[in-house]
Amino acid sequence: MAVSVQSVTEIEAGIPEIMEVLADVNSLVDWSDAHREVVVKEADEEGWPIVVWEKIAQYGVTDEMVVKYEWYDGEVSWSLVRSGTQKIQNAHYLLTDNGDGTTKVVFDLEVDLKIKLPGAVLKKAQKHIADVATKGLRQEVLRRYG
Repeated sequence: MAVSVQSVTEIEAGIPEIMEVLADVNSLVDWSDAHREVVVKEADEEGWPIVVWEKIAQYGVTDEMVVKYEWYDGEVSWSLVRSGTQKIQNAHYLLTDNGDGTTKVVFDLEVDLKIKLPGAVLKKAQKHIADVATKGLRQEVLRRYG
């Protein structure tokens, strides 16, 4: 059964700076504690990553997965191509300029696992992933541009 989580934060930076951090998928190993390795397999002509291989480990589960990214103005989404432990992973960031030098960041994630995890572990993992996706992103953006 697929589970979804959403997380929202404000970042004291503009959309271009936040998009630059999101596009630097190799840096996920620095600011996302779940990511162990990241390799861009395919990028578009402007250098935006399109197909990315990731090795992740979290809550006793290790996985190697391939995701496909789609990039838009102020938005990025990715979907699962293949994985050892997941059936579905769809994620989306939506960035909105607040007009005061800050940006509202909304992160949505839907995951369906092939493996069974206890409900309490799954809920804890969901919250942690959402926190890293927003608070971790914020910390990395501020580290680079703050």
